[in-house]
Amino acid sequence: MRIQGLRRFLFLFCLVLFPSGAALAEDSIEVPMGTAKGRVISDYPIAVAEFKNFTPKQTAELGKTGQDVLLSDLALSGYFLTIDPKAYLEDVRTSGITEATVDFTKWLQTGAEGLVKAGFWLKDGTLKVEMVLFSISTGKEKIRKTYEGPESKLRDFCHRFANDVVRYYTKRPGIFLTKIVSVRKHKGSKSLWICDFDGQRCFSLANDGGINLLPSWNLDGRSIFYTSYQKGNPDLWRIPAVEGSKPSIVSNRRGLNVGAEVSPNGKQLVMTLTKDGNSEIYITSIDGKHPKRLTNSWSIDSSPCWSPDGTRVAFVSNRSGTPQIYMADVGGGPPTRLTFQGNYNQSPSWSPDGDRIAFTGRDERLVFDLFTVDVETREIERLTQDAGNNEDPTWSPDGQLIAFSSNRSGEYKIWIMNTDGSHPRQITDAEGEFTTPNWGPITKGE
Repeated sequence: MRIQGLRRFLFLFCLVLFPSGAALAEDSIEVPMGTAKGRVISDYPIAVAEFKNFTPKQTAELGKTGQDVLLSDLALSGYFLTIDPKAYLEDVRTSGITEATVDFTKWLQTGAEGLVKAGFWLKDGTLKVEMVLFSISTGKEKIRKTYEGPESKLRDFCHRFANDVVRYYTKRPGIFLTKIVSVRKHKGSKSLWICDFDGQRCFSLANDGGINLLPSWNLDGRSIFYTSYQKGNPDLWRIPAVEGSKPSIVSNRRGLNVGAEVSPNGKQLVMTLTKDGNSEIYITSIDGKHPKRLTNSWSIDSSPCWSPDGTRVAFVSNRSGTPQIYMADVGGGPPTRLTFQGNYNQSPSWSPDGDRIAFTGRDERLVFDLFTVDVETREIERLTQDAGNNEDPTWSPDGQLIAFSSNRSGEYKIWIMNTDGSHPRQITDAEGEFTTPNWGPITKGE
């Protein structure tokens, strides 16, 4: 019997023996820590009812919008199996959002174990939303939150509650208020494109008609480092992540100033410089000063990224003859080669758990796909195949998802997927091609 079917049988059986649900354990999703793969992909069944409209003379569309946002968040998280609303049996118009007004027997019949219900009030442009998480097996309320603000804040309210739901079941933070920055190529220019993690509420930065490349978030999520040819040379710039902001220059050394990434402690940058004639990896202070050379080779070294503990840097080098992934200790010593399969590997991205590095590899058909390499065992795992070119992976801050650029739908767009390559979903649909995404951090208060 499948796990979900067994769960459903046990809950129905226990409902007969223990109508109050008192004998059942608390709902939770086990999140193994320090596992070899470091990932959690669960199928905890959860339902989200359409938000109940307590001001029927006002717009009713908000109830469906709220339901859609929460369902999307929980489905994308990698922790939940969201139950199709077509299977719901309870009538939202006659039921409520309290324990006494919910028919848990009908919800149990859908196969759900968790239930989110909500109600909203809209008056004079102010929206009040009350959201509740119930355990269906016990019929008890687990979380209740109230949010109030402009109607435009509904999506934020839903993201915040989804974060609370993830934290309740897993004891881990949610990523539903994070953002992704990428490069948008449109009408001959390349600008920065910022959107919510699900591709909504997008806007552009550095939209100066020039060439802007390789964006990377600052640790506080308030600004972005990127390379621009604004002054002719590929210089490193920094810009606040607010629409209409003006950039400031960080590094304008002769030659390349590219691929900057902020250290886990927020005090340093690692980047590629060619100021001494060759492409090498350097570590600087956060303001781009005091460069310290990390690599010293005749080869081309580029695309650096930090390990989560800040002690190592992964990068791409052709010192073995073809581009491969290497890592080096920040304290010094010879680099270690990580990839030995394939003859063209690039764009490494270190997982938040520190056990794996995602990268782009070109296969025997000259197609680019995504892979991971285990830092300790060197084991390679393929994530994408037979779906166009897939490039430039970037991890969500909780390590549950990977965003990447793919042309599987024709043009390059930004997609997200589970870290095993399952459940890919396109999140950008504006005109133009989108490349080199970088997933922002979970900021304070999220």
